[in-house]
Amino acid sequence: MLKHRIAIGLAFALLLSLPSAYAQKATEIFIPIGASPGLSGEYTKIGPIEAASALNQSVTTSDPSGSYTVRVVEGTKVWLDKSKMKATSEVGGFADLLAGRTVEVKFRDNDPDNPAEWIKVQIAE
Repeated sequence: MLKHRIAIGLAFALLLSLPSAYAQKATEIFIPIGASPGLSGEYTKIGPIEAASALNQSVTTSDPSGSYTVRVVEGTKVWLDKSKMKATSEVGGFADLLAGRTVEVKFRDNDPDNPAEWIKVQIAE
């Protein structure tokens, strides 16, 4: 009987934790660069774009640990962070990944060897 109650309790706790994970994914577009709870600085990289290659569908950027190349594939979300302009964020595209702009990159499965899951681009003008 005790095992049954523990199993039900664990299942209930798991169900309660799922909506917050899905809620963050659904609202991530509206969270400014560097402010994603549990992600920014832990599982993301933030820095300026050094170069973008439409031919290779990649972006070279850097952070304090060095320079790295980000692969942009079909399914990679690009969001325009307009929080510095006090405006609502928007969906963007590869053409918005311009040298000099600050980006925050989240890799698929939190692995920098994988393509980007999403990229937030800071729009300040």
